[in-house]
Amino acid sequence: MIEEITAKELILKIIKWRKTFFIITLVSAIATGILVFLMPKQYKSTVVLFAARQFSVSKLVIEPNSGNQEDYMQIGDEDDVEKLIQFLSSDALKLKVANAYDLWDRWNIKDTVFGYHYLKLKWDDMVTIKRTEFNSVKVEVYDYTANGAAKVANGISDYCDTVRHEMTRSIASEVLKIVKGEYDNTLLRMKELEDSLTVLRNLGVLHYKEQVKAYSKSYAKAIEKNDAGAMKRLEAKLDTLKKYGSAYQNIHDNLEKYSFKYPDIKAKYDEAQVNYNTRMPGKFVVEKAKPNEYKAKPNRLLFLSVTVIASNLLGFLLLLFREKFNKIKIQD
Repeated sequence: MIEEITAKELILKIIKWRKTFFIITLVSAIATGILVFLMPKQYKSTVVLFAARQFSVSKLVIEPNSGNQEDYMQIGDEDDVEKLIQFLSSDALKLKVANAYDLWDRWNIKDTVFGYHYLKLKWDDMVTIKRTEFNSVKVEVYDYTANGAAKVANGISDYCDTVRHEMTRSIASEVLKIVKGEYDNTLLRMKELEDSLTVLRNLGVLHYKEQVKAYSKSYAKAIEKNDAGAMKRLEAKLDTLKKYGSAYQNIHDNLEKYSFKYPDIKAKYDEAQVNYNTRMPGKFVVEKAKPNEYKAKPNRLLFLSVTVIASNLLGFLLLLFREKFNKIKIQD
């Protein structure tokens, strides 16, 4: 049995088959060496990021109640880090980076109907995104040139904000549309009410309640003085107030209601515009990627050593198996 061979016997067998091991080592070294030296060099660049706090720009920067606001300079928590990793790993970001830096040609991705599938496979091989023990995010990118690796790594960092902005912008757009509609309707209604009041003022109704008091007092004095002309003029004015006064008061009250509403809806409209138009970064860049001319892959010596050792182990097992098989055949 093979498992019954002692260490001494194994050493003796290795010495016995040393020529065979030499041939295996030589062949595997030559074959692996040719293969390894044909493999293109890859260079690595790294970007280190901290997640920023996720917040509404208008609420954090515009609103006056500063006591309830978060610090926009504060590093994000664990949830913010997970969100950042999700953005960095998104398919939308992969496509933007691939198109911006022509990864289809740079990484020799097949131009077929399965091109996106091959892009994802190559991306998983060339890009590593991981969370560090310091709650930061490290993005490691491999490329066939040192400058290319740095450009792609920094591009991933930059396009992360683009993807986040486009995602939130669709919601901000709908909110802005709703608030703008309400804001425009408020202005339009206020304009209509003001125009109606202007018409009534031209008819002599300037301020219904105050005019009623003033005319009533003057009419009482005219009665005391038995001034028929003044009484007649005041009666005409009071008739006008009687005819249009209720309409004036109703329009005035509605305009006052809209006047109280206007500052709130204007503030909401300003907030919606800020949220729609402002692009805030979702991360802090601790370390930008820089070209590193020292190749990262392939590690030719390691690859060659592992292949030679594996070939010799496999050859040794096959020799042991052949020897055992020959002994069983002789015994039969």
